[in-house]
Amino acid sequence: MRAKSKPLQALTAGDLMNPDVVRLPEEMPLRDAARLLLQNQIGGAPVVDARGRCVGVFSAMDFLRLSQMRADVTRPTSPPLPITCSFQTKSRTPDGKEVTRCTLPPGLCPIQVKQELPGGEKLIICSQPHCVLVDWQVVDVEKLPTDEVRRFMTPDPVTAEPTTSIRVLARMMIDAHVHRVIVVDEERRPIGVVSSTDLLATLAYSGTEP
Repeated sequence: MRAKSKPLQALTAGDLMNPDVVRLPEEMPLRDAARLLLQNQIGGAPVVDARGRCVGVFSAMDFLRLSQMRADVTRPTSPPLPITCSFQTKSRTPDGKEVTRCTLPPGLCPIQVKQELPGGEKLIICSQPHCVLVDWQVVDVEKLPTDEVRRFMTPDPVTAEPTTSIRVLARMMIDAHVHRVIVVDEERRPIGVVSSTDLLATLAYSGTEP
């Protein structure tokens, strides 16, 4: 967020957006797109064509649709989710401190944290040990199809210009049932992203103006 001194109702997409946009080329293999989302710990990103124009969005919802399409209806339904993640294991460091190790390979889970002990030993621990991730967040990347991401993206993404007001942005998210709006320039190239979290943060720290 770049403008903090403006009145709440005067804020625009250009003020609220995160300019560090992760872009997914439409010909990128699905596995690579999944890795990129996991590495950047984000739930979705715009898909662009060869000219850099936004042609879709690939998000957590698309992972869920993919899982549903590939589901075998003849198989029994999955058991209820565990109270805690099944990839966690309790361990103690040499100084007696209890930690929650993550047994997944490094980089696979978005809430992994690397920790180096005084003796030089490196651990992969869980930063949110009481959190249960949904299926798309613990993706076995190697089992994903190698098809291009444009086959699984959501086309016709919700986009806005940098001058779009905060009120209009909120309405766009509500009406389209989305959690992010892609901010584009005059050639529909992504220049930022405004998420529902950005709107909530803006409201939370907006002061007491009427």
